Amino acid sequence: MRKLKRMNIIGFKKFKNFKIEFNDDINIIIGDNESGKSTLLEAINITLNQKYKNYDKYIVKELLNNDLIKIFKENPKIENLPYIIIDIELLLDNIPSNANFYGMTHTFEKNQTMYGIRFSCKISDEIIDELLPIIESGQLPYEYYQMSWSTFQGEPYNIIKRPINLLSIDNDDIESGSSYNYYNKSLFNNNHDNRLQLQIKNEFREKINGIFNQLPINDVNDHQKFGINEKKIIFENILTILDDNIPIENKGKGKENIIKTKIALDKNVGKTDVLTIEEPENHLSFNNLKKMINEIRSQEGKQMIITTHESMIANSLNLSKILWIKEEYAESLSKINKDDADFFYKNSNNNILQFILSRKVLLVEGPTEFLLIPKIYEKIYNENIEDEGITIIDCGGIKYKRFEDIAKKMNKTVAVLTDNDNKQSNLDFKNNYNQNENNMKIFMDDSLDNWTWEVCFYNLNKQKLDLLVDADEKCDYKYHKKDYGNKTIGKMLNNKVEIAYKMYNSEFDYVIPKYIKDCLEWIRK
Repeated sequence: MRKLKRMNIIGFKKFKNFKIEFNDDINIIIGDNESGKSTLLEAINITLNQKYKNYDKYIVKELLNNDLIKIFKENPKIENLPYIIIDIELLLDNIPSNANFYGMTHTFEKNQTMYGIRFSCKISDEIIDELLPIIESGQLPYEYYQMSWSTFQGEPYNIIKRPINLLSIDNDDIESGSSYNYYNKSLFNNNHDNRLQLQIKNEFREKINGIFNQLPINDVNDHQKFGINEKKIIFENILTILDDNIPIENKGKGKENIIKTKIALDKNVGKTDVLTIEEPENHLSFNNLKKMINEIRSQEGKQMIITTHESMIANSLNLSKILWIKEEYAESLSKINKDDADFFYKNSNNNILQFILSRKVLLVEGPTEFLLIPKIYEKIYNENIEDEGITIIDCGGIKYKRFEDIAKKMNKTVAVLTDNDNKQSNLDFKNNYNQNENNMKIFMDDSLDNWTWEVCFYNLNKQKLDLLVDADEKCDYKYHKKDYGNKTIGKMLNNKVEIAYKMYNSEFDYVIPKYIKDCLEWIRK
């Protein structure tokens, strides 16, 4: 048992004060752009793998939280100096080698002992008085910030004695070379204990020197000769992974990502306990993404932390594993109804992430409504519906009920625009539902004669739609084998998207059904 349990982040980049609890197996990290998904993975890397240990001190400026810097600038005092603390509680076996990580130096429950590692970045108390004039002038002395790593017992933490092996896969294009080297280094470290690592590196340097000394290179003069700068010969920097004798970084980003993930998940390769993957959907075709998802689903024993914008990944890996990043915490969907989670798993085309991340959601039955509602909204309010913070999602038929449990757990504002299908039971359900629910409302026409969207519009706009649709009187327009006695309605029902597109491109001077106007009015409030 070697896993991450939870993490507190104070003053690091996006996070002023942030808390997250991890699932033991799969963690799907979602959030808006710039919400801090990448920052979360970076915080884990910094703490466990001591990223930035050999750093330029001026990088501190990039790491400190901007809000905390602003607070200091407005009131430059010692107590307002920005700082960083990252505490990670670990799940570790109760064995002597882990005892050093057990203590109370953390920001979780007071006076509680637990296993963990702390990263801090702040100005040492020993020199802070000497810097007082600089501090009170409003300047931040970045060069005097010190990074340190310690266990929850308060002892120094060295990566050589790391209790958990972490492997990171960064699928972004940014700094791909450095991220690739970092992956190689982590994989090498996880596959070899410290003694063997040192042995390999020493033998490598000795053999490189031996080869160099055999080269026919002339001396500079009697006192100087050419040699090797061993500081530039870093074993991990030249390390690569060959697939059929071809470096995987030369196979294209998509293929590279698949191979790296497969290696990381192979139970026979290395001793990786925790695997982080940055947006696995990047650079992958649909089929390759499915392959990668299958690789992830087949894993056993490893804890995985995955950031994504892709609904297919969230659906396929189980919605209950989602952790939604908000301002101060990550909201878990662990209590989502299992039946609903299974439904979305089997219907991966549903844009569940868009639903979760949207402030207000309008669920519609099909592409007709999806196409025309923005046009209708603009006509009524002279505003763009998306600019109003309302997201339209085509959920298909009665499937909107599958979103209900998620909407309730997230306290999300949701309007459902649907047909009554000429069933009094649907009207009764709608009326009863709307009396008992505040954040989610159902809207449909109250007349059974107006049983669907097309019929509602036709009954209010007969003359205009007769001209627009231009039904052929000789054609037998039946819908679900039923003749509705009106050629225009028949053609509209059998060509929903086509007619909707014609309506969209017309002057759109149509009378809007009341239930649609009621729906839009409610959700925009």
